Amino acid sequence: MTIAPILLVEDDFLIRTMLATYLRLRGGFTVIEAETAPDALAVIDAQDDIAILLTDIRVPGELDGSGIAARARRKWPDLPVVYVSGYAKAPGGSTPEGKRDSYIAKPYEPSTVLKRVRFILGQA
Repeated sequence: MTIAPILLVEDDFLIRTMLATYLRLRGGFTVIEAETAPDALAVIDAQDDIAILLTDIRVPGELDGSGIAARARRKWPDLPVVYVSGYAKAPGGSTPEGKRDSYIAKPYEPSTVLKRVRFILGQA
């Protein structure tokens, strides 16, 4: 079974690169990286499918992580979103253990994100 790529939206180069590499090497996932909201929207427009959106809440561009998620859900209504942030609280209605929306506070261990992704995809 082929799993659609993960879209990782993170403006901090080191965090984005580290997490993407970890998810690729330890999780075996395809990860598409986006630095800004416009980058993320371009990926959303170009992709046929996304397994999960991992997004910082604060990203450069007109939209924040919640806005990016809303745009992605116009295309994929049931898309799971994992919000990661050290600056903002989880968006209203998200639950840490949910399969649709969840929140991970920075700083985090990459293994925490991988566990959450596997849980959401039913690989736990």
